[in-house]
Amino acid sequence: MDTTRSTGTRSAASTDRLAISFWIWALWDTARDGFFRDLEARMAELVERGFNCIRLEGGACLTHDEHGCPRGELAFLEAVPGHGAHVRQMERMRAGRCDLRQRLFELCALAQRYQVKLILSSWYFLHTFWFTDPQVTAELLGLPPERCHRRFAEGLDWLLQDLEQRGLADVIAFAEIFNEADGLSFVGGFGEKTDPQPTLQRFRAWHEEALAFLADRHPGTRFALDTYTPHTQADLAPRNAQVWNFHSYFLWGVYGVLEECLWGGADLDDPKAYAPVRRFLRPQVVPFRTIVDSRADRPPMAADWYRRIWLYGNLNPAALPEIEQLLQANLERHAAAYARQAEDGLNQALAFRDRHFPGIPLVMGEGMSYCADNRLRWEERSDLYWELVEQAVRSARDKGLLGCVARTNSGPEDPVWWEYPERLQRVNAIFRGQLP
Repeated sequence: MDTTRSTGTRSAASTDRLAISFWIWALWDTARDGFFRDLEARMAELVERGFNCIRLEGGACLTHDEHGCPRGELAFLEAVPGHGAHVRQMERMRAGRCDLRQRLFELCALAQRYQVKLILSSWYFLHTFWFTDPQVTAELLGLPPERCHRRFAEGLDWLLQDLEQRGLADVIAFAEIFNEADGLSFVGGFGEKTDPQPTLQRFRAWHEEALAFLADRHPGTRFALDTYTPHTQADLAPRNAQVWNFHSYFLWGVYGVLEECLWGGADLDDPKAYAPVRRFLRPQVVPFRTIVDSRADRPPMAADWYRRIWLYGNLNPAALPEIEQLLQANLERHAAAYARQAEDGLNQALAFRDRHFPGIPLVMGEGMSYCADNRLRWEERSDLYWELVEQAVRSARDKGLLGCVARTNSGPEDPVWWEYPERLQRVNAIFRGQLP
């Protein structure tokens, strides 16, 4: 395998380990009280907390139309109007207008000044369409599957051309056509794929064609495969990826004792469906149908997100201390198993990389857990939780990963940023080799 492009043409600084902060929708979080309204202040805080890399929605296909013309300002909508106040990464994402291209230029210029790298990705088919206006949404969600990879590669190409022309492309650590490319609905969604092997390999061929297009046009930038699991399927994995960014949510199972009513498709407007957690909910439960109907005639979210927003939006504030004790107790009971899952996932990723992508950098770009409720603080306060996070990032460092996110909830919109910056500093210092 030709590995010349897997290392790229960056300066020596690009070989430093990437301590990644997750700023998924930072570009259009621009409300008056938006967490990311002041990008320079957030960038200074990022460096103070030991991060040297940001992973975010880069705006491919949102910054330019299908002909490569800049779109300018676009309208962005609330994802679930009236129901996002307690959802992490969503609480201040209000309706407004934003020019993502200009915001990305601003962010890249700040990244140069602060010596920070960016990872550009696209969550469009998973999450970003939640926010986009009807015209753009219809255009992009209406793409046939055989056009999706190439269309978003073209969008990324136009964006990278803009950055190159402005001398800003050197801040790009690598770019991905899609976040969690193996979990997209048009390739069979999450879980084991049951499509015939030739069908999966057809998707792989489209992905490979799109990556080759980008690599040819931007030889100084690395292009990555991003997967939701280290156990991804070889028939879907493009063989010309220059970086593999996998996700490892080995601690998400902690929330199973609370989220048991989210699975199985039971009707959440029927109290019997949520009886196991009824004691944690407020007396007057907001009907599930109200959450679904809040998007009116817009394309629906995945069902599990409606259910998650319903659950956490209905938690009774008076029950939060008991919930936190329950989650901590669950972690304590299963800590050894979670530690094994973290190590097993990392070993699986290394083995898969060595078998299918020998020599390319490996990154864990999302991970640990996802706490949907911004009022729950048990993770931030739990010493055991942080011990497991430290073990995971130390192992990732010792086994040679290029980049690692301490936790997906690691940006300015998360309570840990403000309340426990020293926790973030420590895990980042461990991964970067500044602490043992």
